[in-house]
Amino acid sequence: MKRNLPVLLLCYLIWGLQPLYWALLGKFDSMFILCVRIVMSVVFTWGYLLLAGRLNEVFRTFKDKGRMKFLLPAAVFLAADWGFFIWAVSGGHVLDSALGYYMNPMVIFLIGVLLFRERGHALEYLAVGVACIGVAVSAVEYGAFPALALIFAVCWPVYATIQKAGRADPVVSIAVESAIMAPFAIAYALAACRGETGFASVSGAGDSLLLVFSGVVTALPMILYTFVVNGLPFKLVGIMQYLGTTLSFLCGVLFMHEAVTAGKLVTFGFIWAGLIIFTAGSFRRRKAQAGQEIKT
Repeated sequence: MKRNLPVLLLCYLIWGLQPLYWALLGKFDSMFILCVRIVMSVVFTWGYLLLAGRLNEVFRTFKDKGRMKFLLPAAVFLAADWGFFIWAVSGGHVLDSALGYYMNPMVIFLIGVLLFRERGHALEYLAVGVACIGVAVSAVEYGAFPALALIFAVCWPVYATIQKAGRADPVVSIAVESAIMAPFAIAYALAACRGETGFASVSGAGDSLLLVFSGVVTALPMILYTFVVNGLPFKLVGIMQYLGTTLSFLCGVLFMHEAVTAGKLVTFGFIWAGLIIFTAGSFRRRKAQAGQEIKT
């Protein structure tokens, strides 16, 4: 556990500080950055799996029609999540992305209840209700329906659900999904990104390195996460999952100077309250399940 915790902290540090990284590429068009990110993710993940002697897992996955029927749509939602996030950073909507990612656990919970007939703790249902009230109050009282936040709230959970159904190793899954997206990314970049804000704006080693390392920034935390998550207590991982989003929120406020409007403040207040309730409910449900397993 002592070795795993610093690695998990590094994962969330990379995830949480990503707004600052993509902001460094602000002179480029969001779609160009997305295209480069996809291609560099292929290079990094395939390179890692090659060095780890696991590249054959990628080829086996491509031949597995049962898994590919899930990973193909998963790639679409992954591209959407990556693309919207880059656009949010360049457009000054980091707080909207943070709000959406804060809602991810509750959306995943709802998917489990509605699609897989999973049972939840009463506090988890209450938490979802509190979050919905926050969105409704913001929309009615302040006329600020958080549409972009809801996109972020839904995109990643849907992707995670489809990926889980595909039953592929997370790193192998990203390697396959990014490879699926890569031909489209290359074609779009060559056709639409040759001018300003695209290839023509790449000047010097600094820009080139930032673009190349976009694959590392994308895939490295996922690789590290898969190494350590099973060696840490659920309670610790459950609480720390909010660290990355909180760092992104602070980046938006402190470094990117986004305004915290009254509507956003109200919504965040309800969401944070919901997360506290939800986390308590998740812990109690896990404790109850552990108790039942011991009895049986």
